[in-house]
Amino acid sequence: MTTSSRATITPQEQGMPQQKARVGPGVGLSARRPSTTGDRRGIVDVEAALQEQLQDDRYIKMRADMGAQYVENLPIPNYGDLWIPGYRVITEALAKEYGLQAAYEDDPFSDLPLDEPQPPTGAVDGNVIASFVDGVTGQQKIDVLNCMLLAQLAANFKFNREENPVPWTRFYTSVLENVGWVVPQFQFRSLRSNQARFTMDAAILRFLTDLLTQNEKDTVQSAIEAVKGLQDGDRRLRIFERNSVEEKVGNFQVDSVGVSATGVLSMKLGAFGFQTSERVTKVLWFSFGGSSTSMQVTKTTLVLNEQVHARLRDAILNKLGNRGLEFIGGLPLAD
Repeated sequence: MTTSSRATITPQEQGMPQQKARVGPGVGLSARRPSTTGDRRGIVDVEAALQEQLQDDRYIKMRADMGAQYVENLPIPNYGDLWIPGYRVITEALAKEYGLQAAYEDDPFSDLPLDEPQPPTGAVDGNVIASFVDGVTGQQKIDVLNCMLLAQLAANFKFNREENPVPWTRFYTSVLENVGWVVPQFQFRSLRSNQARFTMDAAILRFLTDLLTQNEKDTVQSAIEAVKGLQDGDRRLRIFERNSVEEKVGNFQVDSVGVSATGVLSMKLGAFGFQTSERVTKVLWFSFGGSSTSMQVTKTTLVLNEQVHARLRDAILNKLGNRGLEFIGGLPLAD
């Protein structure tokens, strides 16, 4: 990858003239016409929609009741080796007693103060690399990670995540919507690099530049670097690799979570699906061929109705059981 070149992003909307934007040094990406498959229509201003919801107590109760029934009936894969007989939720002490590796790694989520704002941290959650900026509480981090995991497992049950990344992501966001998130309209688009070789980490940061603040971008980059610094056998690296890529195809997310000045919890989501001609290892730093790799990508911002979600927290925990031990791991970020 040549880091000194100028990158051009070229969106081609149907019925609109072609426009070009210079976006600075990095991976050159050419954006084609947005895909109509899996496009989401409706809400544009998620914070306005959230404020409208919060003014109606009957709506909150109705959404919570419907959400609880939805979670109870939501099919997810039955991973038979994830259960310790007689236990629904596995504590750190119990994990150590059973010799589970999750209890011994350097994991900042092992003992979070629930009600206190936390410093920036990262996490691996299945095929998601999540970053949390300063000020997100321990309870909010746990809620976000459990929502992500529930949505992933349900989407895995319904679709092949690598071969069908667009419908997979569409269903993933529909699960989030049913557990309290306000999900806006979004579109997928096709991307190709105009460079001979590129790495996915650089492409991710380039694609998300106009979605993230500088602080959010720095935290996302720190989370990616934290994954890069993991040893080959590390549980968290294995989680991300096995859930994000299958030989020549892949599907993963990079998300930034924060709290606004008005106290609204938001998640800026970047979803990436790709196909390439080479067998991929260490997906974020693999040297992809620009002409032989195609990507389907989208980015959007979701906000959480915490009044609805608080009433669904126990239902989600009951559904997940101790699956978090196999899918979630914290990432301490460099100072």
